[in-house]
Amino acid sequence: MLGVIAKDNEMKAVQEFFQLFKTPWEFYREQHPYDFVIIASEEIPAKVNAKVLIIYNSGPLEIDCDSGITVQPRKRLDLVEWGGHTFPIFGNTGVLHGKGRSFIQRCGHPESVGLEISETGPQIVRIGYDLFQEVGFLLSDGQPRAYAHVPTLDIHISMLRSILVSSGNSFLEIPPVPAGYDFMASLSHDVDFTGIGQHKFDKTMWGFLYRATVGSLIDFLKARKSWSQLAQNWKAAFSLPWVYLGLMEDFWIEFDRYLEMEKGLKATYFFIPFRGCPGSLGTGPAPKHRAAKYDVLENKGEVHKLMEQGCEVGLHGIDAWRDLRKAQLESTQIRELTGQSTVGVRMHWLYFGQQSPKILDCAGFSYDSTFGYNDALGFRAGTTQVFSPLEASHLLELPLNIQDTAMFYPSRMNLSEAKALHSCRQLLETTAMMGGVVTVNWHTRSLSPERLWGDFYGSLLDELQRYRVWFGTAQEIVTWFRNRRSVRFQDVEFTEAGTRLKLTGPSSHDHPPFLVRVYHRGARFSLDSPREVAKPMYSDIPWQGDTVLDYRTPGLQVV
Repeated sequence: MLGVIAKDNEMKAVQEFFQLFKTPWEFYREQHPYDFVIIASEEIPAKVNAKVLIIYNSGPLEIDCDSGITVQPRKRLDLVEWGGHTFPIFGNTGVLHGKGRSFIQRCGHPESVGLEISETGPQIVRIGYDLFQEVGFLLSDGQPRAYAHVPTLDIHISMLRSILVSSGNSFLEIPPVPAGYDFMASLSHDVDFTGIGQHKFDKTMWGFLYRATVGSLIDFLKARKSWSQLAQNWKAAFSLPWVYLGLMEDFWIEFDRYLEMEKGLKATYFFIPFRGCPGSLGTGPAPKHRAAKYDVLENKGEVHKLMEQGCEVGLHGIDAWRDLRKAQLESTQIRELTGQSTVGVRMHWLYFGQQSPKILDCAGFSYDSTFGYNDALGFRAGTTQVFSPLEASHLLELPLNIQDTAMFYPSRMNLSEAKALHSCRQLLETTAMMGGVVTVNWHTRSLSPERLWGDFYGSLLDELQRYRVWFGTAQEIVTWFRNRRSVRFQDVEFTEAGTRLKLTGPSSHDHPPFLVRVYHRGARFSLDSPREVAKPMYSDIPWQGDTVLDYRTPGLQVV
């Protein structure tokens, strides 16, 4: 069992951390024996009964004197290195001096931020930053785009897991990945437009014409578009009058093409609720061109067709992020159209604020999928997992990882397709290592002229399917994580013969089963070795809701 001593103002961060690192734990009880105790507070009990003490703090503590450690605080953002990973610390960092083996260093410096002390008494692991302060920052503010590619929070989890493994004691967890899969994928589409025919002599039409003609020619000369793409765009531009007259099909309506490309993979479509409403910035009106030229009720046929094909329909919110009454109105529009009892949301243009999780929670949304970047790929919360914002009680956050416009817009990353595919591959590799979910947002008009990002999207789908991926709608994946959160460890007993545990929680008959991962006693690894991150000595047991699990430990080879 793992006990935690933390600051009063970090209790929610502690609880959420251990929903992401799903292992048996509790807040520390005095005189109770533990295998591991995490100390993340200045107030430390006089006598802690534990085999391993894991101390997170950026400042000096009384216990440091007993361990022969001095701490030099640094009050600025720092990069540190551990096990082949480089990641940021956003709060204060403490440089540690003294006896012990260094396993975390400041990037580019020999200075230590982590020491392992193994002499008499309990093993002590001293780390010079405040873990749960970092967790709170990542889940609330999120990482700056410069660190978007780093799964910072998941690295914190991997490090703690490695500390537990290195001790040689048994423990277990429920990983954030279903049995038989490498990770999950949520394909999603923001429906900003339901046809170019609705846009006559406005900013959208003139922007399209420029990008399809002059812009495409420039891209062709720079080798960013092929001759075929240039021809498609010019053909679309010159056909626009016939589209307006109803003599040609509207080339911005691509629902059928998405259904064909994603056949059997399921997807989630986020529809804007009302026509002509740009919404508000909070300090004033949003730009007029943020308003949609369609009302979701006018697309009832398309919505029901998508749902019949196993897709999900959610809200592409306008003011739901800042106004509870409007959040409820926007949600009602989608609920009444779809007949769904639960609705998910992603905000149009990714508008979001500090109070947004609480507002969306109070409005009754099941999940939000706004927490991502308009100008980067990666992990804004530093994790591949669905999580609960600290301000919410029921709402879960499905982070956004890959967005078409973030990669290709000239004012954003402005990547070539080759560089974009390389970045996506790196993100998929990271997710396969950590588990969790990749959320993709491909706007519905992005297959069409002038963007013509359909071939790239097909390549991205191919890359995803090189892995063992469970494709689910956003709601299905959020439900899987919600069910995992509700699993409780009632009793865990490790013996020489094996492991016996009692679990309670919902069965996963409608979804892929959970795994119970048992880390065997004696499976030691070096604390700074990257091997334990990828494959420590463990056994996986698929769990479908049985109350009691009895597992016999196989013969072990201590490494």
